[in-house]
Amino acid sequence: MAPYTVQILIPRAVQIEPLALLRRMRAWRSDVGLVRGDGRLTFRIPTNDLPLLVSVFEAAPEAYAAPLCDALTWTPWWHERWDDIAARCPASIIVEMQVQRPIHYASMLLAFLATLDAVLASLDEEDHHGAVLHWIPAQQLLTLERYRALRIDHGPCGPAVNVRIANATGRPGELLADTVGLAELGLPDLQLAFRGRDPGEVMLRLRLMVRSMFVGDRLECGWIEEASFFPPERDALTLQLDELAC
Repeated sequence: MAPYTVQILIPRAVQIEPLALLRRMRAWRSDVGLVRGDGRLTFRIPTNDLPLLVSVFEAAPEAYAAPLCDALTWTPWWHERWDDIAARCPASIIVEMQVQRPIHYASMLLAFLATLDAVLASLDEEDHHGAVLHWIPAQQLLTLERYRALRIDHGPCGPAVNVRIANATGRPGELLADTVGLAELGLPDLQLAFRGRDPGEVMLRLRLMVRSMFVGDRLECGWIEEASFFPPERDALTLQLDELAC
């Protein structure tokens, strides 16, 4: 599986203290191990199989320029230009998870969030205020306030999944709504074409369905399993619109 990566854009370079970060991780799980090398701190998180490896390291903000462009496109409420973000956030920290073999999506995401939260907790108030989370698998940008709100409102999968609305079907008056971020966790993303409905209501309904899927509930509508209509290419469930009560 490809690495699961979130970039934390911050107002200044910071020195991460390895032992302090390890203590935070061991407050979550006492059996977390730490490996240092190649400019990275890598946490070994045990599973019933091979351990998860989550690395923390510094990178120039422009190292992820291509996915940043995607995130700016698909974060419609974000109105700041990349030049402005780069000017006020000239440094970044990367949190990257490598899954050696597929494991349960919830266990994988919770392990990643524990590491991400440990890194965020190590930042001071000034860095918190100016930080931007570039959630690469979900093609979105988040302030820390929005990150926390999505966690509260939608659970662990809240910040990990984005809902996109686009005029992408080529049929007049029809819009495409889809999620991006579930496939990166090993679940199919959701998609549907619709017309005559409030896009905001459709977006909220998809978020609620994502949360239901994440906790193992059945979807409350019919669906067809097929390839995604819109890039990136991934497995998706096409929801039956006439059965979707928004």
